[in-house]
Amino acid sequence: TPTKSSKSTSSSSSNSKSKQTLSKASSSSMKKISPQLQAHLQNQKSRLTMVILGHVDAGKSTLMGQVLVQCGKIEKRTVTKYAKQAGEIGKASFALAWIMDEDESERERGVTIDIATKQISTPKHDLTILDAPGHADYVPAMITGAGVSDVGILVVSSTKGEFESGFDTAKSNANKNNNGGSSGNGNGNGGQKRGHVGQTREHITLARGLGVSQLIVAVNKLDAAEPSWSQARFDEIEARLRPFLKANGFNLDRVQFVPISGLTGANVKVSPRSSSHSNDDDDADANANAAGLASWYKGKTLMGAMDKFQPAKRNIEKPFRFISSDIYAEGKGIVVKGRVAQGVASVGDKVCVLPVGDVATVSRIEHGSVDIGTASSTSESVASEKMDQERRKVAIAGDSVELILAGIDIARITVGNILSDAAPGLRPEMKKKFLAKIIIMEELTVPLIRGSQLLLHMHFLDT
Repeated sequence: TPTKSSKSTSSSSSNSKSKQTLSKASSSSMKKISPQLQAHLQNQKSRLTMVILGHVDAGKSTLMGQVLVQCGKIEKRTVTKYAKQAGEIGKASFALAWIMDEDESERERGVTIDIATKQISTPKHDLTILDAPGHADYVPAMITGAGVSDVGILVVSSTKGEFESGFDTAKSNANKNNNGGSSGNGNGNGGQKRGHVGQTREHITLARGLGVSQLIVAVNKLDAAEPSWSQARFDEIEARLRPFLKANGFNLDRVQFVPISGLTGANVKVSPRSSSHSNDDDDADANANAAGLASWYKGKTLMGAMDKFQPAKRNIEKPFRFISSDIYAEGKGIVVKGRVAQGVASVGDKVCVLPVGDVATVSRIEHGSVDIGTASSTSESVASEKMDQERRKVAIAGDSVELILAGIDIARITVGNILSDAAPGLRPEMKKKFLAKIIIMEELTVPLIRGSQLLLHMHFLDT
């Protein structure tokens, strides 16, 4: 049995080794970035990943399509084409949603199945949008999106019955049905199975548990409330959601409530109070029927609320950790899609695939359609182009990228694997056991007992 002094010596030695490892990691990570790029990163916009949450049919995809249109990312003729195509199959109101839902099966069913990814910018942030499915059958895809996100938008429908369908518990919905009350779209459950808990509740609980700490609650379809743009309805929804958000660990100072219409675009980018003075016909059209909102709402637009997000802390100096979310073969290389949780990787680096322990080489890094955005003026175009090339050769904490790996068989890597620095001293320590805090979802039908088998969605490291 170790004596007290030997324990102290052992602890001191362990702490010393830990500090040496962190110092080595910090030095190794920062060497991959030139001093010029380091200085530029300090002045660059914050980069955030934003997941879109909410109950099925709350209007998430339509709202994000509207955001892309108002940000100039989608041409109007594209929306017109989608409106014509959607109208031919009896889904004319789905035109904006088709901007996000690009898969044919999603368009035919009118339901988001997989996560759609787009990019937008605000004055302070470059945002990667992850439009998550709202249907209960696709909760694992929503977990994947929330697990790699910094912030979120919770879209709730304010129309009578739709909010209740998404937020009420199975027990309260059953009581309403037994009492002859109506909830939802005719079958009382917003398209879900009878008695199922709405995804508004489930998404809130999962998002906070997966590390989303800042949230915008977009109170959608308020123009279709009774009466139109009802302040009483907005206040009711806010009053019901605030206690639940707080109970699930959200700091209410980091939660914003914004009334909008995703279909018309009211209060998405331009406030209805200022659109009457705008020379832009699109701004006027979006808020043409929002006089009722302008009479009482003095807060931010949806885009203004996004700009108010706090930048996420990025641990660039720590050892490299990359969370793999998708893998496929391309030519002679293996493409690993995912997010850098901490540290830096550059072209030519050796990385270790854990837990298998195989080592591969990063032959290329793809940032996709994300705007690196290094140019600040035309006079600096040559220097900024060089900086842009250097930036694209590195992946830093917070980046969602594709790493093209060489020297490894695709059978040796799978979704959920962690890529780390190859040096033994910079790899994470492997464990067989861990201590977890378990949050039980409401209306759990099968109790958890000793020996229960669970599906573990892992690897959100920025909590």
